[in-house]
Amino acid sequence: MSGPFEGFVGRHRRGVTLALLLAISLLCLLVSNKAVIIKPKEIGLSVAGFFQKGVTGFVRWFGDTAGSIRQLRLAREELTAARSRLADSDRTAREAVELRRENAYLREQLGLAQALPLARIAAGVIAKDHDNLFSTITLNKGTRHGIRIDMPVVAFQEELEGLVGRVVAVGPGTSQVLPLYDPSCQVSARLDKSRFEGLASGQGADRATLLMRYVKKIAADRIEYGDLVVTAGLGGLYPAGINVGRVRDIRAETYETSLTLEVEPVIDFDRLEYVFVLGGTESP
Repeated sequence: MSGPFEGFVGRHRRGVTLALLLAISLLCLLVSNKAVIIKPKEIGLSVAGFFQKGVTGFVRWFGDTAGSIRQLRLAREELTAARSRLADSDRTAREAVELRRENAYLREQLGLAQALPLARIAAGVIAKDHDNLFSTITLNKGTRHGIRIDMPVVAFQEELEGLVGRVVAVGPGTSQVLPLYDPSCQVSARLDKSRFEGLASGQGADRATLLMRYVKKIAADRIEYGDLVVTAGLGGLYPAGINVGRVRDIRAETYETSLTLEVEPVIDFDRLEYVFVLGGTESP
């Protein structure tokens, strides 16, 4: 490549020299003229201004980013505080609902207490044992409150009083109730509408069904589903007229001399919380 270039310069030495001189003259003219388009000082300032703008933009971006991070942290703190206030409000609302429900239940119990002609002792259910041979319900009242063995126990649900069972064991501060659904708890019962009598007892594990046996067969045409069953008052253990349950089915076997009725208890024992023990006088 150097050979042809040197040959070209050698052949056109005068033209090359003239072009070089013209270029140098033009450059000198541009530098020395006041109206020059390209000035070194302005070029330097432009370059410095460019870098200054870049640095200023970076500092501004960094400041905005730091501010955004700070705002995000504050937003997270506010969100955490809001969640905590929401949790407190939700807990307060649940407690208020529970208090209203308990107050309503206690008002129902108070209504029952005022309607009952017998002396009564209000008690709370503190334990339920469904697994032993004999199921029991434990109350928070005992002998020092006037409770004795064989006292009947009632409760109030859905604006209706119902039989729970009877007291079978008593301590100074607690007592145990044999519930109506236990097979060994047998109650003389009567159909409230037709007045036919029988013997009601439970089936153990099935707390939702009682059996009323020994009802005369002639009662078959006079019993309707949903008829109310109440205590008959025979034997002196349970007062007459306490609600037991409602007829759910009628068994009339040809080889049996009596009817057997399936009865749904008035009391839902799984929701039992408060009861009344009848026939006592609570001591202060």
